[in-house]
Amino acid sequence: MDNQSLISQPRFHPPKDWDWGYRDFDGIKIRYGLPRTRKSYDAVVTIIGGLGDFGEQYFELANELDAQNIKPIIIDMPGQGGSTRYLPKTPMRRHSLGFDVALSQLHTVIDEIVLSAAIDLNDNHKRLPIFLIAHSMGGHMALRYLAEYNKSSRGETIFSAAFLSAPMLGIQAVNQFPKWLRHPLLRFLNFCPTAYVPGGCDWFDGYRERIGFKGIFSSDPERYEIQRAYFTHPDYKFLAIGSPTNKWLLDAYLSCKKIESAGYLETINIPVIMGVAGDDKLIDNTNIYNAAKRLKKARIIDIPYSQHEILMEADKYRTPFIEAFFTFIKDNVLNETDKCKTFIQ
Repeated sequence: MDNQSLISQPRFHPPKDWDWGYRDFDGIKIRYGLPRTRKSYDAVVTIIGGLGDFGEQYFELANELDAQNIKPIIIDMPGQGGSTRYLPKTPMRRHSLGFDVALSQLHTVIDEIVLSAAIDLNDNHKRLPIFLIAHSMGGHMALRYLAEYNKSSRGETIFSAAFLSAPMLGIQAVNQFPKWLRHPLLRFLNFCPTAYVPGGCDWFDGYRERIGFKGIFSSDPERYEIQRAYFTHPDYKFLAIGSPTNKWLLDAYLSCKKIESAGYLETINIPVIMGVAGDDKLIDNTNIYNAAKRLKKARIIDIPYSQHEILMEADKYRTPFIEAFFTFIKDNVLNETDKCKTFIQ
């Protein structure tokens, strides 16, 4: 099957009445998408992808949620996907202006867009329960969000639970070095902050087949090709992105250290379910297990032999994670009085 036929499959189409919108932050636009429909939903899910991800690759998940009467909302992190690139002259470079800045902007989008989309159409005095599904870097940002925000401008708790796929809490390429060397090494690289990380480059057809990267993302032949199908499509080439910059890598490391700081994760009071890809070659799973021990309501879903992108993996790896989410919704939302809707303050 050629790549253009691949994305024409119904499962890879956006849900009915899908619409992309933007929130502008002084020239930095964050793209978000959701179905603009009068359909009555039972819950809302916000989806945040990993490094270099783009919203279209999560249409399959969005359709699965929509079919279960759960409204999907996809947010492209700034610097990638359909959001503004930080380096306009070199848009392939995944740069960073600091994870704190991105986190603040993410909160604004959630507070303004997600909360509004969660108003119950049958009773506009009530809000549907809201959940979070995030992958890799998105999972990292999700934990930081839950620790530092997760409250609306009116003080209401936003997310009731989070499902994180291979959250980026430690990076193998960094953790291979002795602890005493990691920070100084990244600081040294940051003398050229906008340069690609060592070995990094623009995206090209064959980018994921480079030495050290082949066979580490997904074993599913069709889902694996989704990125290539979009990045080579004449209408979607703007989504293409290459490797991160040295500044991104330093910011990611410092943000991981913040999550490791004493008392940080311990402030999170909602259930956090984390999928661990058993054959992950990008994320250090030890950091995930350590984080789970510190969270008050954590659960680990071990997925042996899964490659990094659990949500894009073959069904035998992907399904256990997806089913765990739907089971949680059924047991904790659909079977509860008034389906866990809350009054808007």
